[in-house]
Amino acid sequence: MGLPGRRRLREILAWAGENPGGPFALAFMALLLMAAVALARGSEDLANRLAEYAYYSLVAAVLLELASTILSRDGGGEEGEG
Repeated sequence: MGLPGRRRLREILAWAGENPGGPFALAFMALLLMAAVALARGSEDLANRLAEYAYYSLVAAVLLELASTILSRDGGGEEGEG
Protein backbone atom coordinates (compact mmCIF):
# COMPACT_ATOMS: atom_id res chain seq x y z
CA MET A 1 0.00 0.00 0.00
CA GLY A 2 1.40 3.39 -1.01
CA LEU A 3 1.60 6.44 1.15
CA PRO A 4 -1.52 8.66 1.21
CA GLY A 5 0.61 11.71 0.41
CA ARG A 6 1.90 10.17 -2.80
CA ARG A 7 -1.61 9.29 -3.94
CA ARG A 8 -2.80 12.82 -3.24
CA LEU A 9 0.21 14.26 -5.08
CA ARG A 10 -0.61 12.11 -8.11
CA GLU A 11 -4.21 13.39 -8.02
CA ILE A 12 -3.03 17.00 -7.88
CA LEU A 13 -0.60 16.52 -10.75
CA ALA A 14 -3.29 14.77 -12.81
CA TRP A 15 -5.65 17.70 -12.18
CA ALA A 16 -2.95 20.17 -13.23
CA GLY A 17 -2.39 18.22 -16.43
CA GLU A 18 -6.09 18.23 -17.33
CA ASN A 19 -6.62 21.96 -16.74
CA PRO A 20 -4.77 24.53 -18.84
CA GLY A 21 -4.38 26.89 -15.89
CA GLY A 22 -3.52 24.10 -13.45
CA PRO A 23 0.26 24.42 -13.51
CA PHE A 24 -0.01 28.18 -13.03
CA ALA A 25 -2.43 27.70 -10.12
CA LEU A 26 0.03 25.31 -8.47
CA ALA A 27 2.85 27.78 -9.10
CA PHE A 28 0.72 30.51 -7.52
CA MET A 29 0.23 28.47 -4.35
CA ALA A 30 3.91 27.52 -4.15
CA LEU A 31 5.10 31.08 -4.72
CA LEU A 32 2.68 32.47 -2.16
CA LEU A 33 3.84 29.91 0.40
CA MET A 34 7.47 30.82 -0.31
CA ALA A 35 6.59 34.50 0.08
CA ALA A 36 5.05 33.81 3.48
CA VAL A 37 8.17 31.94 4.59
CA ALA A 38 10.44 34.70 3.31
CA LEU A 39 8.38 37.30 5.16
CA ALA A 40 8.50 35.25 8.37
CA ARG A 41 12.30 35.08 8.05
CA GLY A 42 12.54 38.86 7.67
CA SER A 43 13.20 39.11 3.92
CA GLU A 44 10.51 41.62 3.06
CA ASP A 45 11.93 42.50 -0.39
CA LEU A 46 12.12 38.83 -1.43
CA ALA A 47 8.63 38.22 -0.06
CA ASN A 48 7.25 41.13 -2.09
CA ARG A 49 8.91 39.88 -5.27
CA LEU A 50 7.62 36.34 -4.75
CA ALA A 51 4.11 37.63 -4.03
CA GLU A 52 4.24 39.68 -7.23
CA TYR A 53 5.24 36.61 -9.27
CA ALA A 54 2.49 34.64 -7.54
CA TYR A 55 -0.03 37.25 -8.62
CA TYR A 56 1.13 37.05 -12.24
CA SER A 57 0.86 33.28 -12.09
CA LEU A 58 -2.69 33.53 -10.76
CA VAL A 59 -3.65 35.93 -13.55
CA ALA A 60 -2.25 33.49 -16.12
CA ALA A 61 -4.20 30.62 -14.56
CA VAL A 62 -7.47 32.54 -14.60
CA LEU A 63 -7.00 33.73 -18.18
CA LEU A 64 -6.18 30.21 -19.40
CA GLU A 65 -9.20 28.74 -17.62
CA LEU A 66 -11.42 31.49 -19.02
CA ALA A 67 -10.14 30.88 -22.54
CA SER A 68 -10.64 27.14 -22.12
CA THR A 69 -14.22 27.67 -20.94
CA ILE A 70 -15.04 30.01 -23.81
CA LEU A 71 -13.50 27.71 -26.40
CA SER A 72 -15.31 24.65 -25.03
CA ARG A 73 -18.65 26.48 -25.25
CA ASP A 74 -17.97 27.53 -28.84
CA GLY A 75 -17.14 23.94 -29.74
CA GLY A 76 -20.70 22.74 -29.14
CA GLY A 77 -20.90 21.69 -25.51
CA GLU A 78 -23.31 19.14 -24.12
CA GLU A 79 -25.02 21.62 -21.80
CA GLY A 80 -28.26 23.22 -22.86
CA GLU A 81 -28.90 20.94 -25.83
CA GLY A 82 -32.12 19.13 -25.95
